[in-house]
Amino acid sequence: MIRLFFRHAWRTTQRKWTTSFAGGGLLLTIFAMPSFGIAVFGTAFAGWTGGILLFSVFSALLGNRIGVGREKAKLEKAQADQHRSPS
Repeated sequence: MIRLFFRHAWRTTQRKWTTSFAGGGLLLTIFAMPSFGIAVFGTAFAGWTGGILLFSVFSALLGNRIGVGREKAKLEKAQADQHRSPS
């Protein structure tokens, strides 16, 4: 199952960046958020979980944007090279 996930997630540049940023955001918030969760005792679990999910989604969107930009740049470069080369 893990192999299938990585095969699907690593198929394109956009998916690589999205997956890696989502994972990085998840790890970052898991290590950074416990202190925030402890600070608000009444809603610690809900706030902690919400913060982790929100930051992970934000990180995934950021990674997706970077991946789209890189993929677009690669396609534009290939198209420019194709127009420059004599047919």
